[in-house]
Amino acid sequence: MKKVFILSQLALVLGVFSFFMMSCQESGGEGSPLEPGGFGNNPRSKVPAELVGAYWHVGTFSMTNFTKYDGSYGGNANEVATGYRFVNDKGDAEQYFYWTKNSTYCRDQILGYRKGTVVFDTQKKTFTFYAASGYYRRYSSCGTSQSPGYGEKKTYGAEDLYPNYKAHYDNYEIVKENGKTIWRIRFEDNSKLDYMRTEEPK
Repeated sequence: MKKVFILSQLALVLGVFSFFMMSCQESGGEGSPLEPGGFGNNPRSKVPAELVGAYWHVGTFSMTNFTKYDGSYGGNANEVATGYRFVNDKGDAEQYFYWTKNSTYCRDQILGYRKGTVVFDTQKKTFTFYAASGYYRRYSSCGTSQSPGYGEKKTYGAEDLYPNYKAHYDNYEIVKENGKTIWRIRFEDNSKLDYMRTEEPK
């Protein structure tokens, strides 16, 4: 079941990436991921107290390397990681993701960052992230040859922000297992996606 989910995540990221190439403009500067835009005035709700102020991560990439990442990470042939940070209890949030694919001599990677608002529907147990601003970086190379724009920040265009883009999950729950708090998304086939509390990217 996990393989099916990972493949669907890859398909989603690839679809979003095709929009990137059509809609994104270059953005300058390095530094904190908090630079681009604001959180926006999209729908928002109170964030569960257990999640506020923390960074929640699932996947294979070490997200603590997010802002200083230079394209040299050596991991699995295919990797997907996503993360959220709930800045306050009023619904301001950050979204991070990492995707990579290796083939023979080539490696393609995308690191994305968005700011936006979130809605937790405690009755229906749904979660929605409304993207308002952000950027991505692409690292594409074959052997020692790097593609133009390697690692440069590019801002998201309208196609990659709300209302054209939002992340939505059904059936979330917050559970405690082995002394740890887990933000869990459960799917119809009873497979699950466990977001674990971790160190904020730096």
